[in-house]
Amino acid sequence: MEKSEGPIVETRKELMVSLSGDAQPTLRTAHFIKPSITSSIDENTPKHPSHYNFSLPSNFEPKKWPLRITFHGWRYAQRRWKEWVDKMAALHEATWRKVGIYQAVMSSLYQIGRDDDFLIGLAEKWCFETNTFIFPWGEATITLEDILVAGYSVLGSPVFTPLETEELKEAEHKLMEIRELLRRSKSKKVDHSSWIKYLMENNSEVEHEAFLSLWLSRFVFPSVPNMSIPKHVFPLAVCLARGIKIALGPALLASIYRDLRLLKKKILALSNLVSFEDDNDDQKLELTIWSPFHIVQVWAWERFPKLQPKPNVTDLEVPRLARWHNVNSSTLRNVRLALDSEGSFQWRPYATAVESLCYKIYGDEEKWVLVDVDVDVDEELKSFTRCLRACELVGIGCVEQYSPHRVAMQFGMDQDLPGPVKRRNETQELSWKRFDKQIKNAMLYIPSRHCKPDVTLRYLEWWKQSVFGGKDGSGNPKSSDISVPCFEGKKSDHDPLYPPGFPPKCQHVEGLDSDEEDDLTLKELFTRNKLKSVDHRIYGDRKSLPATAHNLLSSAAENNDVANADAEMKLKENSFQKEPRSGKQSTTTEISSKNKLDSPSPVLHRAGFLKDDERGSRSRFDIHTDGLELEARIDKLRKEIDGLKAAKFSQKKVDI
Repeated sequence: MEKSEGPIVETRKELMVSLSGDAQPTLRTAHFIKPSITSSIDENTPKHPSHYNFSLPSNFEPKKWPLRITFHGWRYAQRRWKEWVDKMAALHEATWRKVGIYQAVMSSLYQIGRDDDFLIGLAEKWCFETNTFIFPWGEATITLEDILVAGYSVLGSPVFTPLETEELKEAEHKLMEIRELLRRSKSKKVDHSSWIKYLMENNSEVEHEAFLSLWLSRFVFPSVPNMSIPKHVFPLAVCLARGIKIALGPALLASIYRDLRLLKKKILALSNLVSFEDDNDDQKLELTIWSPFHIVQVWAWERFPKLQPKPNVTDLEVPRLARWHNVNSSTLRNVRLALDSEGSFQWRPYATAVESLCYKIYGDEEKWVLVDVDVDVDEELKSFTRCLRACELVGIGCVEQYSPHRVAMQFGMDQDLPGPVKRRNETQELSWKRFDKQIKNAMLYIPSRHCKPDVTLRYLEWWKQSVFGGKDGSGNPKSSDISVPCFEGKKSDHDPLYPPGFPPKCQHVEGLDSDEEDDLTLKELFTRNKLKSVDHRIYGDRKSLPATAHNLLSSAAENNDVANADAEMKLKENSFQKEPRSGKQSTTTEISSKNKLDSPSPVLHRAGFLKDDERGSRSRFDIHTDGLELEARIDKLRKEIDGLKAAKFSQKKVDI
């Protein structure tokens, strides 16, 4: 545990305004998450890492992109899983609640249908330098509060904690014996099906530990080889089964951040391809998502009503994830446009529905509470303070930066310019010390559930200059392929992997081969997975593709209607947050998941289950872009209009 620190929320009087800027500024007492910058905007103010500086595929048609994504972390329950959950819950519910995993274990019974277009649209907005989504209307991210609501504790020991007592080591040894026994069986593998079959048909004194080992390896930390029970989850399962709390939340969020970064880089790699070929599998980019990515989708469903399917009506005692069990995905056609819509984002969905949550930090009135390392504080308050601290998240094989001060409005706090945070990711121990730092004798402000936070005037000015100012700090014009047309700008020449102003230094964990990693202990896994720069490995080897130009615009000459074409031209030029029309627009992505339910279950208390041998869902997007850059399309339309006008003028002269 690192030495204590002062308050993580600061209070001062500021001129505040709504993020939309549609009201007069008001001087009032405001509350900010530290660190923040209180000086005026000048040349030393950090540049905003806007995603408009990236070159994204010009058309949002993920089904046609040469990108093959496998979601190995998107797991559904096996047939006998519910039976095992019911048996273990009857015996160990009190222990699960003590270590903070009860809601998460019960959530494994629910099935969330995957919406691939939605996930790709969200990943387009991800900035891997800040681990936040960058929308034209503001910045947001998945926070530790979201992970708390999902049922994972942010308190306890780190995931790399070794077993210390002989009793704990003996329990781990017995799990290893079961694993070795299954390895010597006819199948010669330790997969989820054989594990659940053996433990449910044979009495074992470590059945609870074995149950949690399967839960961890299937629903929390899936890893290579796929569908296995890796050794490094055994210490975690042993601790949890004995009532020792482990901070699974930060490790889980770290894995989600890591996979969002990898997915965003794959999408950026598509923009480097001049054209896509449909039938050449060798030219497809591939990525495996190992984290429980359904949390990303549910996070967005909670916040974007326009993209939200109709949630289920649930009992108060069931996990919040039950609201989305077996619901039909939204049929919205334009994911990019909906994500860019300012008025559709709900900053605090949990606060307004607090009566249905086990997490009830927000009350009807704001309050100040004393937080002190020497004072006994309830766990809910401790968890809330963890959610507010900018720090490092230590995962299994990765360390990711956590920046709640950039998204203070998600906690009901006001937003000022986010200050810099020094990274402490040299080792997992240093990163954990920063995360586990205690607070000494500080008053903490907790907003009411009804509070509607604002931003400072300087923040609003900074944001608008960054996103809508036309050029960033490096002089590169904004990309116009999402919502902000830029008809005369030149193509950006910066490295498409990094926002202007950020050096290419993103760190990534080198992966191990499947057999090696399966046999490693957690300590060996961390030792082998040294953090180092391997950005060049993100793409792998790929052949250069031939350039093929395709005209997306319908020719105005076909309609012989200059007036309509001219009107369309004006509509495009005046459009500020509407996506340019193209010949064909993707509507919905086919979900090619193998994890279908045998028979959909009722909404409230029952969940569907898969066949035991069914694997992680797989999604294949084969994309042939038939789009040019927006500037090229507009230039072509202008030429057609000019030609039609000239022809019409010539015809008039002949008639005269």
